[in-house]
Amino acid sequence: MIPLCVILCYYVNSANGADQTFKFDPETYSIIELEGILGDCRIQMGALNEQIHDTQKDLDWLIIKVNRISNSGRHVLKFLHNSVGLKEKKISQLEVQKKHLAGTVAKYQKIYDLKKAWEKEKTKIRVASTPDMEERVESVGKFNMGAKLPDIQQAVKKAGLEDWVDVMEADGRSAKMNNALPILFSSGSAALATEYKSFLKKLALFLKPYDVKVYVNGYADPDPIHTRKYPSNLELGASRAANVVHEMVKNGLRRDVFKIGSTGEYRFEAKKQSSKKTFQRRAQLTVVFNG
Repeated sequence: MIPLCVILCYYVNSANGADQTFKFDPETYSIIELEGILGDCRIQMGALNEQIHDTQKDLDWLIIKVNRISNSGRHVLKFLHNSVGLKEKKISQLEVQKKHLAGTVAKYQKIYDLKKAWEKEKTKIRVASTPDMEERVESVGKFNMGAKLPDIQQAVKKAGLEDWVDVMEADGRSAKMNNALPILFSSGSAALATEYKSFLKKLALFLKPYDVKVYVNGYADPDPIHTRKYPSNLELGASRAANVVHEMVKNGLRRDVFKIGSTGEYRFEAKKQSSKKTFQRRAQLTVVFNG
């Protein structure tokens, strides 16, 4: 995907010293592309933090074990010393990756801020609409836009959503759309990150002229939860799906086009499973266009 390619290119350019002569071109990326890049970086940062935390826990346990054996006067086996060294080396490598990633986030955040400022400056110049233009806008009623696959694909590309969604044929009649980039959540939380709010706003505005049904499923990782707000992962998953719906309704979509669901930590399809808990805490969005 484009965001991942951009991140990889950044590391290659940095290695070659290209970042020292970097020139920002506001036409290079769209706002949604930059939000996607920053979102991917933050997701990876979260995964790195989780790995560092888990590795540090393992290291602490090993050190305690080695100290207990040593204090008891017994010989500490070589593989335990080696394990401690490997854990320390892994943490050091992860910290280096995290530092590089933080640099990437800072770089593209600066680009994003420049792009936003450039867009804001550009919108100061507006062309007043003529009565003829207003009549044409009013004449485009709800659900009058075509919902054929080629039309949807072209419109998605024009809207700058092609990195966020996949468009495909649905039952040979019309089209359907799935989110290509996962909508991820923090552990035990249903709060939407800022980058997803921006995407959902863009998607809601894109879908307004179409006759659609929007299905949103919420998922959770296997870690048990039992709070007043979320008695189980089923409620947590449902709340994640509901927050996606609320965000899109806030940006203009009717409530009656949505259907939400939650399977908690369970999956209907094996392909939906992931060994990484970060990617299990997500919402899946499917849009069906009525042809």
